[in-house]
Amino acid sequence: MSVEVNICMENSNDLVERHLPYIIRTVSSVTGKYVSVEHDEEFTVALNAFAEAVERYNSERGSFLSYAGLVIRSRLLTYLKEEKSPDTISLDSLMEQGIEPEISCESESDLHDEIQRYQLELEKFGLSLDTMVEYSPKHRNTRETSILVAEQASRDETIVADTYRKRKLPIRHVAVLCHVTEKIVKTSKHFILGTMLVFVLKLSGLIFWIKGTR
Repeated sequence: MSVEVNICMENSNDLVERHLPYIIRTVSSVTGKYVSVEHDEEFTVALNAFAEAVERYNSERGSFLSYAGLVIRSRLLTYLKEEKSPDTISLDSLMEQGIEPEISCESESDLHDEIQRYQLELEKFGLSLDTMVEYSPKHRNTRETSILVAEQASRDETIVADTYRKRKLPIRHVAVLCHVTEKIVKTSKHFILGTMLVFVLKLSGLIFWIKGTR
């Protein structure tokens, strides 16, 4: 019986024990170093992310391990970024605590500028805000996975360069990088591309909004 079928039937600890090598490999691939199960905080972050993936997974997300890998990478990258900038508070953390960040008038002005810049960037790819709404996944699970894929793809210089050169998303390359099927990427390619641009341009206001809608 597959992992996807058993996922809701197994104890979380059993799943962690069975997939421990996968979790360790994923941490190593992100941090680029040997992982100490007993001493590395990154491993603890990965375990918490794996538990989150177990809790939130359903078959619409595709392969469980692919989805778990996306969640682990996303949480690790957020953790590593916060370690470099300890004064920066993660929006995800605020949202999990039920705290809605306040937006000042100055922030609203900055957000307006970001939207204008984003519109111009979308036009380079034949997209618009209207088409982004049209292409936005209707199912929450698909949307969340697409955002994770877009965020991870935005950090890969080769994918970003190929996307700008060809004016379209390199579906196969993105699928391999994010450990998801090409079908998942192809189905939401316009939304993933548009969302990836937000991360590439580092439009912080829009990034906060996107992550807040997960």
